[in-house]
Amino acid sequence: MPFTAIVRVTGEAGRFEDFRERVRWLMVRDMDAEDYSEHHQPGLLEYRFEIRNGIPFPAFVEATRAFEELRVEVQWDQDGARGGAAIEAGKLVEKWTGDRNPG
Repeated sequence: MPFTAIVRVTGEAGRFEDFRERVRWLMVRDMDAEDYSEHHQPGLLEYRFEIRNGIPFPAFVEATRAFEELRVEVQWDQDGARGGAAIEAGKLVEKWTGDRNPG
């Protein structure tokens, strides 16, 4: 059953365009990548997924290795079960269950 995931990128907004290009490059090469939409706000880049196969963590983990000044937070909701994780510099730095406001 599909579920939703929101990936939020915060940090040095001047690096968002380069980060977006890296994520796109990685996602195109990922055979299991899901469709997503991009959304932009000042100081925030957001990706929204309707997931069937799983959140594409490898693409975002890999992209953050080259953009250490950016933080990626993923929040998901699967039939009311919520959780999330934060990635910085290619490493999982935080994980939570339930609701949480992105930092």
